[in-house]
Amino acid sequence: MAENEIIWLASYPRSGNTFLRTILWHCFKLNSASIYPGDLGTNEELKNFSGHIEQDVNGKIRFPRDALPLIKTHEYPVNDGPTIYVVRDGRAACVSLWKFYKKTLSMEACVDGSHRFGLWADHVQAWKPNSRSRTLLLRYEDMVSDLTGVLEKLGDFLKQKIINTEMPKREKIADIDGRWVNKSSHWQSAIDARTLELFHSLNGKSIKEMGYVS
Repeated sequence: MAENEIIWLASYPRSGNTFLRTILWHCFKLNSASIYPGDLGTNEELKNFSGHIEQDVNGKIRFPRDALPLIKTHEYPVNDGPTIYVVRDGRAACVSLWKFYKKTLSMEACVDGSHRFGLWADHVQAWKPNSRSRTLLLRYEDMVSDLTGVLEKLGDFLKQKIINTEMPKREKIADIDGRWVNKSSHWQSAIDARTLELFHSLNGKSIKEMGYVS
């Protein structure tokens, strides 16, 4: 990686980007920022947990001297820069997005991409994390169940030493209303059969390519 080259922390919304940032902070002492101003709202505790650097009043991100410029995005790629792409089962991501919008957006709209972030499959295909150069693909599910393996991959990719192998419990990270970090939940209970069929008609090919059981 070239010096001062942005390293993207990319994902479809509600796929574990903040969780990744928390891992980077607690286990590598790496700060990260976001392309979105006020990304974590007024949740100061979560900002501290995730090592978040907020944009200044001029919209500039100022990393510590010699720090890796790790920046979160949910947008489509703007260049071929180095990237850590987090993928999550699209069905779980859509349900979590529906909850994030406090159910003001219909589940069908979350599934068919009728919102600013678009269709889950389109996002995955735009980033092509399985074949894109200089890209580390991480599964959210592995981040939850195999932290040791994820840390090894991150350390190799970023050329950074692991300094801690423990994370705060999810219940401690989760905010009160679950807006940014939810407590553990199951997507199956929140989506009906008709909407699930719609999801698979639009995302079926990509969800299989990413290794999820349909």
